[in-house]
Amino acid sequence: MKIREILDALKPLDEQAQMVCVAPSAGLRSRISVVGQVLTNIPGAVLGDRKPYLPEKTLGAFKNKLAIFDTQFENNDFLMESSNEIGGDLYEVRYYKLTHIRMEDGLIVLHSEEDEIEELRAIHQGP
Repeated sequence: MKIREILDALKPLDEQAQMVCVAPSAGLRSRISVVGQVLTNIPGAVLGDRKPYLPEKTLGAFKNKLAIFDTQFENNDFLMESSNEIGGDLYEVRYYKLTHIRMEDGLIVLHSEEDEIEELRAIHQGP
């Protein structure tokens, strides 16, 4: 989904609703840690627990973050970024394309019904 499509889909929903992201193909279900540029000119959400602990993302906060993206991002899909430790101080970063949004049990759920975008997977060494 593109940012305009996301904003249109979120328009009628409760601004105070909590959000979660899911990628069933990876068994992934997570809160949003950060909304921003996940790759060059590609908007997205970084998934995982936020440290230090911050209040969970509400729809209102999420929409405010989306509003900062300008036209250079408008033709790129919104991605969900997930990091996984793979041993020692190595971790891999995987990306999933946001395909649709649903309201489930009072939560706004950002779904990726597609498999991981394997060509974007990256392995990094952490501190």
